[in-house]
Amino acid sequence: MQNTFGPTYNTLRQIRIYWAEYHSGKFGQLWVFGPNYRTKELDFRRDAKKLALDFLLEKSECTLPDLLSTLEDIEEKARATYAEEALQNIDQVDFQELMAVDGCFFLLIAFFILGVGSPGVELKFSDDHPIFGIGCVKENMDMWLSSMFFVGNQMPFIVLEQLMKLRFFQELKTKNEWKQPLELAKRAIYELLVTELDQKPVDLIHCLQRLVPGTKSGSGVVIPIMGNNICDETEVIPSAKELCERGIAFRALEKDLGSRGIHFKLGFFSAVLNLPIFKVDRYTELVVESVRKYEIVQGAQGIEPESSSFLKLLSELIRSPQDVEVLSSQGVIQGRAEGLPIFLSNFDGIVSCEHLCNVRREIKEYPLRLWWKHKKLIGFISMTSAILLLILAFLQTDYSVLGYNKQGHS
Repeated sequence: MQNTFGPTYNTLRQIRIYWAEYHSGKFGQLWVFGPNYRTKELDFRRDAKKLALDFLLEKSECTLPDLLSTLEDIEEKARATYAEEALQNIDQVDFQELMAVDGCFFLLIAFFILGVGSPGVELKFSDDHPIFGIGCVKENMDMWLSSMFFVGNQMPFIVLEQLMKLRFFQELKTKNEWKQPLELAKRAIYELLVTELDQKPVDLIHCLQRLVPGTKSGSGVVIPIMGNNICDETEVIPSAKELCERGIAFRALEKDLGSRGIHFKLGFFSAVLNLPIFKVDRYTELVVESVRKYEIVQGAQGIEPESSSFLKLLSELIRSPQDVEVLSSQGVIQGRAEGLPIFLSNFDGIVSCEHLCNVRREIKEYPLRLWWKHKKLIGFISMTSAILLLILAFLQTDYSVLGYNKQGHS
């Protein structure tokens, strides 16, 4: 399976902390991955990760020194994915061990989330294992996903890619018949670990963030090159219900098209706003918030908030249950979306990317644009009507003269 999207190892992107949450106390409940939050890790979780590594090494018939040796080859690139301050007082050996312990545990729970460990797949954990025992996987799922999508709490993809070469993970990957998940959180994990990416994301959230814009723009849609075009967002666009009342219809794009496929199509007497399908599930709020915080952090490095721009557009279209109903009826929103207006409201104040600036402008100018589009048609109809009236008047006069002459002869 192959997939291509985004730049290769974008050097502007690093695994950085979202400082607004650094002191929130959430790490009493979450698993720690990487150096950014290592001081907040609970001892029993650190020990559990080490036991998991021992299990994986045994199943892969690999020793820890051999594994660390393979990580040494990529250490420089792996370190470059973190900000310098995160790696203070972490020497070479400590860094390699950190990547091995946290990276292997990250991969292990990722495969569990994708369904490995279900009937027919034997991982040989004891039934009473505190993390992977019977019933524990489902119970821990929420915590695992919250940990994996916590901004700054990430493992570099280059490390995960190297660890995936362990026999244990190769067997999991090749012996399963994979089907792309519908849920956005699971799909991001699937794209990261199962598909063969020609161009590499920095980490899991970077992979997630790329899924929202998509890889295609659709026919007839031009994505502008980033420039200095400033988007006037002092006035929000009308909601979906209001646009519907103005005669604007909505159409769901093909499933492979993301926000880059959004376009506003003007017909002779109607208009259609084409939007990507947005599936809502149990973890939608989690991943949406993850993308928002991630793009705030990366925005400081000059990276355009393309995913947040789309979610901001959705937040303006969806302000009430009636708006959800309108978009659901057209197949744009799929799933249980009762809470959508609430958590999308967090995108107020986000600056739109240039492509969606153009779309927003077209929506706002719709009545005026419709008039100008039909002005020539209306002019043509008026001129044609005038000519027809002249012809009819001429014919009427001609028949009148003929009738008069006919009466004169008789």
